[in-house]
Amino acid sequence: MERHTDGPVDEERVAALRQSVDADGVEELAERLHSDDADERAGAAWRLVEAVTTEPTEVRAVLDDVRDAIRDDDVWVRRGATWVLAELAERQPDALSVQFSDLVSLTRADDPLVRQNGVVALAGVTKSYPARASTGLSAIAPLTQSEDALVQRYAKQAVAEVTAAIAERAEDAGYPMVVRSHPAYADLFPDGVSVVTVNADDDRSRPVHVSFGQNAPVRGEETETDEADAGPPAEIPDPPDVTLDAEAVSPNLKLREGVLTTDYRADVDEDVLEHGLATVRRLHADESAVASAFADAVEQWAGVDDHDHVVAVLGYGARWLATRYDDGDTLDGRGAPVTLAEAVWDASVLTRAVSHAHSRGVVHGGIRSGAVRFVETGARTWDAPLLGDWGFAHAASARRTPPVPAAFAAPEHHNPETYGRFDQATDVYGLGALTYFLLTGEPPGDDEGRIPASEQNPALPASADDLFARALAPEKRARFATLLDFQRALDDFAADLDGVGG
Repeated sequence: MERHTDGPVDEERVAALRQSVDADGVEELAERLHSDDADERAGAAWRLVEAVTTEPTEVRAVLDDVRDAIRDDDVWVRRGATWVLAELAERQPDALSVQFSDLVSLTRADDPLVRQNGVVALAGVTKSYPARASTGLSAIAPLTQSEDALVQRYAKQAVAEVTAAIAERAEDAGYPMVVRSHPAYADLFPDGVSVVTVNADDDRSRPVHVSFGQNAPVRGEETETDEADAGPPAEIPDPPDVTLDAEAVSPNLKLREGVLTTDYRADVDEDVLEHGLATVRRLHADESAVASAFADAVEQWAGVDDHDHVVAVLGYGARWLATRYDDGDTLDGRGAPVTLAEAVWDASVLTRAVSHAHSRGVVHGGIRSGAVRFVETGARTWDAPLLGDWGFAHAASARRTPPVPAAFAAPEHHNPETYGRFDQATDVYGLGALTYFLLTGEPPGDDEGRIPASEQNPALPASADDLFARALAPEKRARFATLLDFQRALDDFAADLDGVGG
């Protein structure tokens, strides 16, 4: 998106700030962002604006420092840091995908230049992530009526660019794209985009919703695929009955790297483990508090893994654990099931798994689609979902806020000082968010920008919205009191779906 230097950008002030900081490289500039001198912090931020245009990968490596700077007390630090985010979003939008809710917040900032930067950053990420289109465009569209002329110009340009980019991606994928818009914003969208006006009254709490029709589960009779005729398995395959020590596993292929661990495929002697493969997860954080929390989490995880729908721990130590090899097959990667019947079954058995853990005093704390893995059960039965990463959110909270993807984060993940620690109510929220994803194909996002489930997936009855209003309530005391209460409500909801409940 083309940037403009008119408005609140004082070019002489920016030039002076840049000249005031003499630093060698991006890492040193990131260190200066923590200086006691506000001008030095601001100068470092604006030097990073220069750096991100030529060295985006290096700036990406210090993104946590930049994110801290967007909350700085000094406005020129905030302006520079948010400009960095805007430039990075244009070049490497994936770097900011997990910070999406932060970008939405920037569009509501008091300072007009920070709002402009927020619009540009949000647009850059949204263009690359169609699943975020509803939330992104709902944040940007109201700014097209801003009293600030430049904010208004950026917002109009962003709506047009984002919609055109997403429409092109949807067309390439062969899915119809429909925009449901409040009448006040319906004229913003470019020609060729199908726009339906809704909310004709003055309610603008959800001004834009974008749907594609490819992600949401359907009723079984609406699909002719084999999945429609499949059903739940009679039993779940048992995990290997072994206990592995560190010497028994030989990591040989890196699978993924998360906030806490680097995960590997590991060879195991076939005399010890059939098929000779395991997944080994090694803690890569050095902080002693994180290491202690990780060790506690793994020990508690091992104490509840006798449930069919909990990933079994095959061995562990202070800084590692081994589980059944899964080739990285997660719910996040698979997406929602094809049918509502399977989606409801997945939600129900995972809820029972967490209820089993609660009965033993163990809280998961970070339920999300990426923590759910699958075990094959047979040719004509659904694969069984298993929940892993028990307690990892507690350990990760010392390294990142929120410690889980923002689209699945409860308010206490964002702000534990206000909303309290992670507890059983957090797992109620997490299972509510997971169920929303299973039934709609989209994560729920935060309360302010959430689209009702029955709008995300027209196959759902209105009772789905009542279920999620309670499970995903921002205040803990407004959620279901226990997981058993959530389970009963889920069962009642399933009874409203012909051919699903019972």
